[in-house]
Amino acid sequence: MDFHPRFTYSHAMVRHLGLIESARAVVSVLPLPPDQELRLRQTARQRATRHSTRIEGNTLNSQEIGQAVIAVGKTQTEMQQEVRNYWRALEWIEEQLEANRQPSEEYIRQLHSIILVRGTGRRGVRSDYRKDECPVVDSATGRIDYAPPMPRDVPPLMQDLVRWWRSDEAAELPGPVRAGLLAHRFVSIHPFGDGNGRTARALATTELWRSGYDMRGFLSLEEHYTADLSAYYDNLQMRLPINFYDGRHDPDHSQWLGYFLATMALAADSLQQQAIALHAPEQQPTPPWESLRRVQQQLLNRLLFCGLEEGEKAMAFSPGDMVEWFGISPNTARDWLGKWRDENFVQPLRPEAARVRAYALTEKWEILVKMALNNATRNTS
Repeated sequence: MDFHPRFTYSHAMVRHLGLIESARAVVSVLPLPPDQELRLRQTARQRATRHSTRIEGNTLNSQEIGQAVIAVGKTQTEMQQEVRNYWRALEWIEEQLEANRQPSEEYIRQLHSIILVRGTGRRGVRSDYRKDECPVVDSATGRIDYAPPMPRDVPPLMQDLVRWWRSDEAAELPGPVRAGLLAHRFVSIHPFGDGNGRTARALATTELWRSGYDMRGFLSLEEHYTADLSAYYDNLQMRLPINFYDGRHDPDHSQWLGYFLATMALAADSLQQQAIALHAPEQQPTPPWESLRRVQQQLLNRLLFCGLEEGEKAMAFSPGDMVEWFGISPNTARDWLGKWRDENFVQPLRPEAARVRAYALTEKWEILVKMALNNATRNTS
């Protein structure tokens, strides 16, 4: 079952790889106003969440997604929980990359457990591979579109996929090619009973970010998939037989990679044009992003969402909010807030109180978020 992906570079694929590299070079060095940079990160995350879940039938709009992401202590519908989970999964990926987490089956199983909609009882910390047959059925016709491998073959197939992901063979490929192959092979194995599509797209994101193609956190491919879903599905299928063992076990990936790279080139070029439009050649009072941990940057995004949905007064937060937003324990939330207070990142709203119940950003970071909020409000008015 050794996985050695087959494909042939076309002239179009080479051209698209060149366009991606060109856009990455521009976006990585172009000076941007700090508040605009924060806003670009937040909207890219919002679009990725909205469109990846939309592919699976989620109908929430951008505003409803914002409300679901910042909701605390409220009953969530399945669709709300779905987008909240995907947002959190993207944050988790950032945190694992910051910790230099290497590819593994454990990584994939943990990622899936975050993405899958929460059922009754406590959420597990990792998902188990499926034990049953799991055909992909067209909801309109009832026809089987794809018959994945037998459950007994899933563990060795996943072991082999991760072996390839970590191999020198994979490392020699351009990052976008590696990401496209990883996503397609994963979704072909279909290792879980549900959530395989979202996990495949999140794995592609993992590899793009891991390979240096995060483009400052601005890149979102998913909206380009939903612009023509039939093309997305057709290129995933590649006109292969329905059964995994009849050709999908060792396909020529050229068609899928051609589509994946063309989509990424389109997204990268669109992002490059946005960055050029916001280009600020004068010296910028850029905040020291490098000094912030990933989870601190994620908090800025969350609070920007709060301001967009409920106004500036909503940008205060409690340790309980941290527990819900980041899936951590109350003790961990208090530890983080204590460290951040010492680092002059957050401050208590009532420092004289014996027990701090609410926090706000310190002035430097609050000004940045409010500038991004004001710019976003002007652009939508």
